[in-house]
Amino acid sequence: MTTSPKSEDLLVGQTLDEKYRIEQRLSAGGMGAVYRARHLSMDRPVAIKVLHQRLVADEAARLRFQREARAAVLLKHQNAVSVTDFGETADGYVYLVMELLEGPTLREILVKEAPIETARAISIMLQISAAVAAAHEAGIIHRDLKPSNILVTQSTDVPAVVKVLDFGVAKLAAHTLDDDEGTTTLRQAGSLIGTPRYMAPEQYNGHGLTPAADVYSLGVILYEMLTGMAPFTGSTPVEIAAKQVSDSPQPPRNIVAAIPEDVERVVLYALEKTPEDRPANAEVFHHELLETAQRLGLEHHALTSVPDIEALRGEGVVSPSGRLVVDIARVRALSSGSNEIKIVGGNNHKRPNTPELGKSLSFLDKVKRILGRQ
Repeated sequence: MTTSPKSEDLLVGQTLDEKYRIEQRLSAGGMGAVYRARHLSMDRPVAIKVLHQRLVADEAARLRFQREARAAVLLKHQNAVSVTDFGETADGYVYLVMELLEGPTLREILVKEAPIETARAISIMLQISAAVAAAHEAGIIHRDLKPSNILVTQSTDVPAVVKVLDFGVAKLAAHTLDDDEGTTTLRQAGSLIGTPRYMAPEQYNGHGLTPAADVYSLGVILYEMLTGMAPFTGSTPVEIAAKQVSDSPQPPRNIVAAIPEDVERVVLYALEKTPEDRPANAEVFHHELLETAQRLGLEHHALTSVPDIEALRGEGVVSPSGRLVVDIARVRALSSGSNEIKIVGGNNHKRPNTPELGKSLSFLDKVKRILGRQ
């Protein structure tokens, strides 16, 4: 049965699976509509994404929606939306339950405020890239990073917290598990593959992707925050695709001269046409951007570093066996300093002059490595 968006508003006031009372429709996209709801037994507000009824009979769409749930459940990070439940009702509604977030999307911020001042843009991107780095570490490639999939929650006297949303086209790298950006979302062989303005060149050929594809998208988003415009635009998806594949982006400093040269280098490094010429994953990109911000003295709000062994000894206690025991929460509180743990890896003449991470490591993994050397 084909159901129009207007008829889907009939869900307001209804209860899904005898658990979630639908209160208000918040937004809609190519895959489904998002509602504010209330978990009845816990009396807690939640957000629920419901697959469009017209897609319920489409097995491919259902599978994509299920992949979103599986990918999101795997991903646990403070800058990624938290998914708490997933199901299908007896009358055929397929849904995903998420934390309810308040705040504008990055797209809404850009419409009103672009270009964004460099320090603020970097602070936002450090949080975005941290979430994507956690996804890459879990074997997940997002494939559709764009400003409308990024929410910025803002509270009085509290730094903005960024949340990356919508893993509806996410792909689990180790397993085979619409668009409001002013252009049509592309499909290939019936499979949603991304939004042209933010897609890496290699996404157009339909071949297997690496985390470097997400890095390209992060570069496009950062370019747009800094300059107020995307590096490549066009009147049709085909025109944008041609530019993404063959044209060089205009240097950001040609548009906004106040952008520091070091920041421009990070952006252009992420926008290299060939995946092998970019940062290998979001952790490497995040590290490059973070070191650049610290070198330039730019204020940002991100988990920045891991204390060295002496700092860990100062915060921990020695057990009777001689092992150092530390409280990870206290260790994280120390992480605003500059004692960054660097793992020096490969070299690339196009990259900024900063150490490159040879592999992706979580904060806890880095601490464990330090303690393992004591």
